[in-house]
Amino acid sequence: MAGPRIIIDLDRIKENTSVLVEACRAQGIQVAGVTKSACGSPRVARAMVRGGVAQIADSRLDNIVRLRRDGIAVPLMLIRAPSLDEVEQVVRHADISLNSELQTLQALSRAAIQLGVVHDVVLMIDLGDLREGILPYETMDYVEQILALPGVRLIGVGANLACVGGIQPTVDNLSNLAYLADEIRRRHAIELPIVSGGNTFSLPLLERGQLPAGINHLRLGASIMLAESPTPPGLYEKLHKDAYTLTADVIEAKTKPSRPYGLSGEDAFGRRPVFDGEDRPSRRLILAMGREDIAPEGLLPCDERLKVLGASSDHLVVDASAAEATYRLGDSVAFTLDYGALLMAMTSPYVAKEYRLRCAEAAKATVIKLFNLVEKLTDACEPLASHLLLNGLREELEPIGHECVEHGKKSADSFFWKAPVDNNDLYGLFYRSFRQIPLVLSGGTWHDTPVPVGHVAGQDAGAIVFTSRGNIDRLLTLKKQKRGPSLENTVLIGVRHTSLEDKALLDDYGVRLITIDEIDRHGLASLMPQIIAAVGQGVAGLHVHFDIDVMDGRDLGRDDPTHQGGLTYREAHFAMELIHESSLLQAVSIGGLSAEADADGRLARFINGLLASLLGRKVVKKIGTAAV
Repeated sequence: MAGPRIIIDLDRIKENTSVLVEACRAQGIQVAGVTKSACGSPRVARAMVRGGVAQIADSRLDNIVRLRRDGIAVPLMLIRAPSLDEVEQVVRHADISLNSELQTLQALSRAAIQLGVVHDVVLMIDLGDLREGILPYETMDYVEQILALPGVRLIGVGANLACVGGIQPTVDNLSNLAYLADEIRRRHAIELPIVSGGNTFSLPLLERGQLPAGINHLRLGASIMLAESPTPPGLYEKLHKDAYTLTADVIEAKTKPSRPYGLSGEDAFGRRPVFDGEDRPSRRLILAMGREDIAPEGLLPCDERLKVLGASSDHLVVDASAAEATYRLGDSVAFTLDYGALLMAMTSPYVAKEYRLRCAEAAKATVIKLFNLVEKLTDACEPLASHLLLNGLREELEPIGHECVEHGKKSADSFFWKAPVDNNDLYGLFYRSFRQIPLVLSGGTWHDTPVPVGHVAGQDAGAIVFTSRGNIDRLLTLKKQKRGPSLENTVLIGVRHTSLEDKALLDDYGVRLITIDEIDRHGLASLMPQIIAAVGQGVAGLHVHFDIDVMDGRDLGRDDPTHQGGLTYREAHFAMELIHESSLLQAVSIGGLSAEADADGRLARFINGLLASLLGRKVVKKIGTAAV
């Protein structure tokens, strides 16, 4: 391990979310899942969506943009009032924003009119904590002015408590919020669907059944992430406290005095450390992280025998006397975190982030269901699925335990998906059965036809796309349709043609680009494990798309210069073998295939062999199995 690492358990975040959403739903309350402590991570957001949140909320516009770009389907709520120079981007990327300044609302109105949209706003009311919000007596005047603004729609009121002044949510102050909401509805005959009664600090009232009638919305982050105080006892017992685990390596392990010796003064942070107790030999560990990475006061060792003693900017000192010689140089020590430590760890560039999502064990034998995706059917058009089957696909896959069927084919007739395809229907077929792997076949490439790559709503999925062209247009089209893979879990491999502008866009959206130059320099043996680890992190599975034009045409019998310089035959097979070993394969698509242009079946046999490598065929096999 190089440096500290924070492990994010997405299953536990989802389970925590479900517990809290169900508790709130029982009292007629919606939940916005707050992702600011996770830096707006789309993976964390999707875990919350799977847990049932109504919105995803964040305080940073950069995080809202990140979530929007990665295709989060639920409404996005900006929970810190925008600055005046952010209003256009807020209207463009956030569905809802919390506001308390009329000038800002007027700027949002102008931006919304310019963009031709209506932006939803929640008016924040200060109930005593003295952070954001208008004073209660100003409410009706503000509402009248907001309702007169074109381009913005008042959909709720809200309050923030316990964040600055320490003022707790009570029956009295939240009843005042509910009263003001009712009065707005009565005077102006509007729905006002959101009455947002605060954050995790409102959960004790919820558990006691004391949240005033009319409070129908909470913004929850710390309770979902960490079961952080003041999560009440009943809910606390149902929640995971270790959805986040921080680990760091031991870089020194020695027995030393328990009290410093020499002239005492201030430390590097202007503090005077105090050490209690008598001086005695103690086993001390120094870990490779410090205050530049985390807040040491917020760390709790997972091993109860350990105790955090202090930290400098780059070193954390731990007393391991009770653990004796359990921990040695190079070992890893794990901690849970409080909210402040989590914020620092997630924002530190020196702390690696590792997302984990439990996946069902891959079935050894599966049904490979073939789909034909075509632009136009003619009498002379041979189904691509039939073309592969006629050239030995079934013979390639059955010896390694896979059955091949054409979807919808019960007799000699072929089944086609005509483009534009109804992707919702197709996704349902894709993921209905874990033991079925869809194989979509298209005459066009990834960039030319609507090859359905992605996930069903709320499901994490990544994509490995083998393509010669590196641009983001296709991915952005999928995002506009609120589908497609997580962009931060997508990689384009084997790219030979791209521009500086396209490369900048791909970087901006978090899409990885592996050019043929990088493959030449470093080799797929080095690159593919890194690629799979990156795009497979925190997802339920991978969609693999392979365009024929990513190959060096000479390996496929094409001698003209326009098809030279791509992946070699062995590189393509090796990449497929490594993907198979990851057990993350969820769906496959092939682009650029034409039965008419492949009269001798050479291309079909190449694709069949490639699919066999992707689905488990090895170079070394038992005696009696089919040869490579």
